[in-house]
Amino acid sequence: MALPTIPLLINNTSESPTKTFEVISPYTNKPCWTAAAATPEDAIRAVEAANTAFPSWSQTKPTVRRDILLKTADILEARLETCAEYMRTEMGADVGASQGFVVPLAIRMLREVASRITSICGSVPVVEMEGQSAIVYKEAMGVILGIVPWYVYVHLVTYIIV
Repeated sequence: MALPTIPLLINNTSESPTKTFEVISPYTNKPCWTAAAATPEDAIRAVEAANTAFPSWSQTKPTVRRDILLKTADILEARLETCAEYMRTEMGADVGASQGFVVPLAIRMLREVASRITSICGSVPVVEMEGQSAIVYKEAMGVILGIVPWYVYVHLVTYIIV
């Protein structure tokens, strides 16, 4: 039986990879699935797609962003056991760590960030010279690529945050 393949997800499109590699489960020491082997070109396309989406996203109202994160937390909570099982299979995490800590922590963090979105605002700092003024204006920064070391090969493109 063929192993399931984890595709690339670029521009909200699931792409079948041209190259894959087997992901070995630390529990069984056997392949659990294959993953897309992203190329540098794939990474560039993903960043370009994120850059294209950014202007629209940056204009999204705070309440819409909040609702997206809350819905994400709800979906993750509904799939807690399944997501924890993926973590155990791929990384060798135990039930206590995956199902009792990491996934619930992600859910709490999503809700915490969501709760702060509508209260993010700028400030007017005190300046040194009379007649001067300043304002700190907070705005979306743009595309960020974050790579978690132990996932570097599997999830390079997955961690592009828009």
